[in-house]
Amino acid sequence: MGRPRTVLTGALPGFHRRGPELRASRHRANLSPAPGSPAGDCAASPASAPPEVYLEARSALNGRLLAYGLLPPALAVTCLIFAVATAQPWLGDALGLLIALSLASSGLLYRNWPTGIRIDESGITIGAVLSVRAFHRRPTVNHQSWGLYTCPWPAVQSTRIVTARDELRQITKSPRNYTLTNRWGSKPGMFYCNIGVLTSPFMRAALVVEVNQFAVWATATRPARFYSNGMDGSFSHLVRPLLSPTWIVPTRHPEKLRAFLGQ
Repeated sequence: MGRPRTVLTGALPGFHRRGPELRASRHRANLSPAPGSPAGDCAASPASAPPEVYLEARSALNGRLLAYGLLPPALAVTCLIFAVATAQPWLGDALGLLIALSLASSGLLYRNWPTGIRIDESGITIGAVLSVRAFHRRPTVNHQSWGLYTCPWPAVQSTRIVTARDELRQITKSPRNYTLTNRWGSKPGMFYCNIGVLTSPFMRAALVVEVNQFAVWATATRPARFYSNGMDGSFSHLVRPLLSPTWIVPTRHPEKLRAFLGQ
């Protein structure tokens, strides 16, 4: 297995929990789980770290997502050329639709572009694992994949690889896993985005990690405002970050990842 291009050193910024919300911080969460709780049991029985390094860059980018993100802009450019050359009025209407579709499709591709997985002796890291600048970023909730999220082995409660389509569909649709990496806008009544949930459109396999939220490192993520124009009873609402106890990240090589984790 080749040497990874990026070596992450130093402390990553973390989160403090305050009620249901997250307050961003540049320090590790200094919270102790209660004895006998799952988090306490996890801290008392650290998982064993693998002796090698697993690095999967661009783990969300499969053929369907690339086609979804790149084809509409290409079609919009083609339509524009034909509209100018032929002066057909219906091509103008088609161009408007293609531009709207391009904004959503290319936006989702951008949100998922840096998503990756790194597993080494220090723990499991997801997000922009190849980016040196990710350490200093403070992305909004809809661009959380551009940050870094590291769970050290003592805080890893369990790991599993999901490939069944029905289970992947349930994971994506569950309110516990609402995120903005697999949808363009927020859902009605969605006021929190689950940080650490990096599910992507057309995801065919995923690594699911149950973590101790009080012992992980996470990029400081900012809230974002979404506008619904009164469709949900208000003109706009703020979506805030909420650190998830379940981290989910797509993988393009589930069998290799399963073998590396010894599952």
